[in-house]
Amino acid sequence: MLSALFHRSRRRVSGKKNRNESLSWARNLWRDERGAMAILFALMTPIIIGFVGVGVDVGSWYQERRSMQSAADTAAVSAALERSQGGTTQSIDAAALQEATRNGFNAATDTIQVNVAPHSGAYKGDGNYVEVIITHPLNLYFSKIFLNNPVTATTRAVATTQGENEACVLALNPTAQNAIYVNGAMSDVSMEGCGVVANSNDPKAVNVQNGEFEVDCVSTVGGVSGAENIKTEKCPAPVTGAPAVADPYSALTVPSYSGCDHDPAGNKPYTPAEGETMTEGVYCGGIKVSSGDTVYMDPGIYIMDKGDFNVQGNAHLEGHDVTIILTSSSGTGYGSFLFTGNDDIALSAPTAADTGGSLTGDYTGVLIYQDRNAPTTPSLNAQLTGGSDSELDGLIYVPNNDISFSGGNSTDDNGCLMLIAQKISFNGGADIENKCDKYSSPKITYGNKPLLVE
Repeated sequence: MLSALFHRSRRRVSGKKNRNESLSWARNLWRDERGAMAILFALMTPIIIGFVGVGVDVGSWYQERRSMQSAADTAAVSAALERSQGGTTQSIDAAALQEATRNGFNAATDTIQVNVAPHSGAYKGDGNYVEVIITHPLNLYFSKIFLNNPVTATTRAVATTQGENEACVLALNPTAQNAIYVNGAMSDVSMEGCGVVANSNDPKAVNVQNGEFEVDCVSTVGGVSGAENIKTEKCPAPVTGAPAVADPYSALTVPSYSGCDHDPAGNKPYTPAEGETMTEGVYCGGIKVSSGDTVYMDPGIYIMDKGDFNVQGNAHLEGHDVTIILTSSSGTGYGSFLFTGNDDIALSAPTAADTGGSLTGDYTGVLIYQDRNAPTTPSLNAQLTGGSDSELDGLIYVPNNDISFSGGNSTDDNGCLMLIAQKISFNGGADIENKCDKYSSPKITYGNKPLLVE
């Protein structure tokens, strides 16, 4: 009995001791883990702070870069405007620097590079575009703990200018005096909704000697004589020193053809009979509408191969959706168009691409087109003379020669007449409209609307 009690008591003491030892081991283990966690936390704290710091720096860098991008964008636009106004390299650089500084650029720490004709990108080498590159050192707050070298951000922008206004007259000659010339007591020329552009750099690129020249605006690379005779609707005065305007039809070509549909004996021009309706095709030797005759033209493309398109005095000619092309299959003997005398002419260009007949092509809006391969010579100048009463609708394109208006010429109230030639003169009244939206053909545009392209 006593022996049994002794053994039970011994087991209790032994069990209590085991429990105490287990608790002691657990307490020791907890102390050990707490110490390890403290050490681990102490080791990780700089890393955590570093990550947080880098995050702060990255946010700051993002804001700085956005600011520099704005500076580059506005600098490029300002430089492009200065270039379009004929600015020098120095004035273009100054315009870019001034605008960049207004938008956060710091000349003490930042660098700026201005390139007329970008050094890279889609517009590389094109002098109509200006590239601005800004390099800016980024601020290092926490990151300098890890970074030994400075960090920079580079921002880039490319800008140009484009025409925002429409013109109906473009003189292409880059140096001619009287590139646009208005003379004569009855030379009252009205061009509604229409600007006039001369690419000549001559001091008298535009010369209005008599009469009144009423246009939306006059824009010329050179100067203007007779400004007192010019009435501008949209510009306070004629714009001089403006950038040259590119020929929007420089890519237009003559359609391919072979042989002649009409080839009178002796290589003479085709002379339609009184009341005849002509059909499209190739007219070797050209066309001559005799004085007093009434002639009609079916829609289509009419090619004058080595001949003029000549409408003589008191003739009546009517044709709609027609294009007249003056060219040469041999490279010589090019023709021009001559409307002389008191002609009654009503011609309009196609409003859609020609998809029928043997001659096809998109000459939408093109009424008369002299081949750009034709030589420059007075004999190929286009003439509308003798007080002809004409309604011409579409583009008259004589890229290597001149156009002369003498007498009354007009378009109707919804008409569109565009003239592109080396030089253009008005020696009589003209009433021209510029309502050309009905044609999908290119427009003559001028002005200095800035455009950011990259």
